[in-house]
Amino acid sequence: MFRKHYHRKSSNPIFILFRLILSLVMFAVLLGGIYSAYKHFSGFDPLKLDPKTVAKDLLGDKTPQQILTALSASQKIAQIPPVSTSQVAFKFLLVADSHDDNINLSKAITQSKANDPAFVIGLGDYTNVGTLDELRSAKAEFDKANLRYFLIAGDHDLWDSRDKKGDANANFKQIFGPNYQSFNYQGYLFMLLDNSDNYLGFGNTQLDWVSNELEKGENKDVKGIFVFIPIPLYHPSSDHYMGKTKVSLKQQAQAMIFQLKKAGVKKVFAGDIHYFSEYEEPTTKLPMVTVGAIATDRNPQIPRYAVVTVFGDSSTKVDDVEIK
Repeated sequence: MFRKHYHRKSSNPIFILFRLILSLVMFAVLLGGIYSAYKHFSGFDPLKLDPKTVAKDLLGDKTPQQILTALSASQKIAQIPPVSTSQVAFKFLLVADSHDDNINLSKAITQSKANDPAFVIGLGDYTNVGTLDELRSAKAEFDKANLRYFLIAGDHDLWDSRDKKGDANANFKQIFGPNYQSFNYQGYLFMLLDNSDNYLGFGNTQLDWVSNELEKGENKDVKGIFVFIPIPLYHPSSDHYMGKTKVSLKQQAQAMIFQLKKAGVKKVFAGDIHYFSEYEEPTTKLPMVTVGAIATDRNPQIPRYAVVTVFGDSSTKVDDVEIK
């Protein structure tokens, strides 16, 4: 009653070629969509992942969750300079993003003492929401370390103050003092800037201060300038840098990059990304470093800190150190 109809596939080579091309185009569009969605939601460009670092993460002592997070949101961009043969002048410790994990913060500071750091610089986000109690708890860890320390706030350290409709840095200033500062050590100028406010950036008052401080670098007695900020001015494969919340601040960040380069700044250090990476800003070739997170939560790597070695010839080496 019913007869099956069989349709013989066309053997026309032109038709076969057309179907093949159409399939490839559709596959490319699909891959492009996945790539764009991944880059948008993760903040990282998968085409710029370092295969060696990914392999190291996969083979390391990580939980499945850490491996998945590392694959989806991290990379180590490394243009590692050769180690200087000059004599070591001094070392200092960099910590970032402890997010109330004061146990690991204490471990990092204690462990770093084996490197005999001259002082500690903190790059922000010592708390989750920046309450006075959280900030006091973090300060207690720095105080008992018996190391001189210099701190700047991260965006998380501003949340409680912002909710109270006042100065976003009010709580941080009450516990730690100025939200930006500079100091000299062995002929080097250390500038700690504050761009933690995702809606303000640096602010005009601070920008004037930066210009005045950079002029000090023109003094022949200054061997070099190092700059420290909570949020990166630029990152080659993450959009989690200055301007992520208020796009207009990207222009302010770019202007700051050119200003720092013109002043001869040797290196810019930042936190916030929760991943260690070394790279250059492509236009100015200004060297930059992001320091890995101390906290265990939301960390694609094992908790870590960094030790910076400054040599007699003014070169530097940054060691990415896991907390044991």
